[in-house]
Amino acid sequence: MSAYLLPDGRQITGALSVQFGRQLKGGTWAELPRAKYECFACRTTEGPVVGAAAVTAFVQTIRATHKANCHPTTSSSHQGAQAA
Repeated sequence: MSAYLLPDGRQITGALSVQFGRQLKGGTWAELPRAKYECFACRTTEGPVVGAAAVTAFVQTIRATHKANCHPTTSSSHQGAQAA
């Protein structure tokens, strides 16, 4: 199966994770923002991207850009989502 099935029949096909980072009072970053996308259908990961501008652009476009490049695997194993 290429997605995690929910009890109501919907499917989770991917996970976008974003770490917002930590900015200091002076405007410098103590920890930079980062993001990555994991696709359960084709079992690939895109990213991580690092930095406020890069994360903003990535989050806005990853759904469309990954869909164009996604080639689902035909595995019969059931892969589930894991909570952090």
